[in-house]
Amino acid sequence: MNTGAQAEVPPGKLREVVTHLAMKSPPDRANPPVPPPGIAIVRRRRMAVADYLRLWRAIGDRWLWWSRLSQDEATVAADLAAPESEVYVAEAAGEAVGLVELDLRPAPDVELRYLGVIPSRIGTGLGGCLLAHGIAAAWRHAPRRMTLHTCSFDHPGARAFYEKHGFAVTHSEVFIVDDPRLTGLLPRDAGPHVPLAEPAAG
Repeated sequence: MNTGAQAEVPPGKLREVVTHLAMKSPPDRANPPVPPPGIAIVRRRRMAVADYLRLWRAIGDRWLWWSRLSQDEATVAADLAAPESEVYVAEAAGEAVGLVELDLRPAPDVELRYLGVIPSRIGTGLGGCLLAHGIAAAWRHAPRRMTLHTCSFDHPGARAFYEKHGFAVTHSEVFIVDDPRLTGLLPRDAGPHVPLAEPAAG
């Protein structure tokens, strides 16, 4: 993986702009808002890898999430079971519809590692509720700061969404990465807003 603001993008690869954000003090509101009617947000301490990846993919295929798919099942299971990981799932009538995941390993910081909702829940306010829940959970550990990153494959409103909730941009990076749809990690119709990195015909 190469970096560089003006890096040439070869066939089969994508240019990914990663924006890092941080929150340096806890929000004024100590408790997150009540979830929408019919939604429960629960911490899953022993989530089966298959259930986790099913939800992770239901959320992330749309935005070209691929990092977990490059790991084997044992690695994912160990990560989920680690005391430094906190996984919270939004559930509606027994169905998992959203995810917020924290990583305490960058101590004294806490990283928001993943946040998202399934496509049918986008625009319902559940994402903001999950983020507020994750922020409250993170600050219970009294970190120096809470961090996260978003990228150019994410929802186009992601950066503004995080800034609205109290995060500020710290820096950005540019990466040249393999197109995960061409390596087989994701289906070819994933991330329809990002053109496939195939070479031009002829």
